[in-house]
Amino acid sequence: MDYKHPHPVNILENTSRFFLLLLLPVLRGLLLSRAGFAAWLAGAWFDLLIIFGILGLGFVKWYFSAYKAAENGIYIRRGILLKQNRFIPYARLATVTLEKPFYLMPFRAVHVKADTDAGNPAVPDFTITMRKNDALDLIACSQVPFQQDNKGLRRVYHPRGMYVAILSLLTSNTLTGVLFFSAFISQSGNLLGQEFEARIVDSLTSLAKLLAFGVPPVAAILAYIILGGWLISFVMNLIRHKGFTVVRKEDVLDITTGIFIPRRYSIAVKRVNLIEIHQSLTTKLFGFYSVFIHSSGYGKQKNELSVLIPAADEFEAHRNLKMLLPEIPLGRKQVGPKLRTLSRFLIPPLGFIFGFFAFFGLAYWLFESFREVILFVGIMAELPSLWWLLLKIVSFFHTGIGKKGDVYTFSYTYAFGIFTVAVPARRISKIMFRQSLFQKMADCCDVVIYSYAEGKKRLVVPNINTKDAHDMFGVEPGLMEKKS
Repeated sequence: MDYKHPHPVNILENTSRFFLLLLLPVLRGLLLSRAGFAAWLAGAWFDLLIIFGILGLGFVKWYFSAYKAAENGIYIRRGILLKQNRFIPYARLATVTLEKPFYLMPFRAVHVKADTDAGNPAVPDFTITMRKNDALDLIACSQVPFQQDNKGLRRVYHPRGMYVAILSLLTSNTLTGVLFFSAFISQSGNLLGQEFEARIVDSLTSLAKLLAFGVPPVAAILAYIILGGWLISFVMNLIRHKGFTVVRKEDVLDITTGIFIPRRYSIAVKRVNLIEIHQSLTTKLFGFYSVFIHSSGYGKQKNELSVLIPAADEFEAHRNLKMLLPEIPLGRKQVGPKLRTLSRFLIPPLGFIFGFFAFFGLAYWLFESFREVILFVGIMAELPSLWWLLLKIVSFFHTGIGKKGDVYTFSYTYAFGIFTVAVPARRISKIMFRQSLFQKMADCCDVVIYSYAEGKKRLVVPNINTKDAHDMFGVEPGLMEKKS
């Protein structure tokens, strides 16, 4: 097969960062000009010259980029003065992503991204804008090395819409929504003028003041920013995961998701590093599980999640895991913290609870004129501390390590999250037994696990009995580190 250039729309992609910022003001000047085309051209000729120059540079970059999907891998050629030739075998690919943004659909073009375990954890190993048919052929070729066992295995998982909504609800982040909206306003100002940006900001400020309902305007604006940011993030997550479907085809997971920017992920099962179950105190109370996987290239982009099962009850989660990834079974907890280590779980949140109580109690006694404010802030500070205490109580019973076959299962909590992680032994690169002076007195240690992947994945299971931890991994007592 001969080398092919990326889709011609890539010329515009190569220049879009500067092209639109120049083109839209020039076109706006043409539409608003009352002096005629000749007068507009006389004033805009230099801007037009720059635009055509930028397009020319985009064309040169496109012309000197090419790829070839061969039988055993993909060849990529780039560069003008400093030429770069790369070859990536299909058998080494962990994830191939096909992305179909709505603005590329009229051109029948898609973005193809691919990653291996040896790639840069920050960016894909390669990104190419291709014709849709060429991209589908490439994905088919990349799956061949993982479909030679003739198992005929094909299983489909399609979650209910309610479970996708639960995932969106749990993963929505106020900061993400605020940043997205602020970026939208900023870009609108760049493209449509600062006056347009100022009008949007003034209108939103006036609306927040109107809906203050007796609350101080500053507090109302802050509350609506938090609520609006979370709502934007929720809608973004809902759109991103709408239509989520997983198909297991022999040794490949084929995942499709999204509406406005549909994405398809082809993930080699052999390259899946671990399975990770996420819960919060609330979802644990209601019995919901969200399951994620760690594979190079999946969940790598900004605001992207490496979802396998958006949400499910315990029975559904385990049943679908056995259906989709039976190679990585979850094991039961075999070792965990001893009762004498309970204080190590409770002291941190209790320290915050009593510390806040003493601090705000003293402030309440010293500053009589600010007692209402101090009481309110004190209560708001105590609530997350009490929630953390409940979480740490749950953590004591949840924390532990188990093993099933050659797969280890680690259960632990981090911040306000509850995690259960299954890692094949071959994917563990290092195990470290960490012990502080106080842990030595209690004869316990933290087990720190590093997994083998494109980027470092670190798990910490705290306060496990030292002898039990060493026995679980078959290492000599006193050894503080084991490398695979």
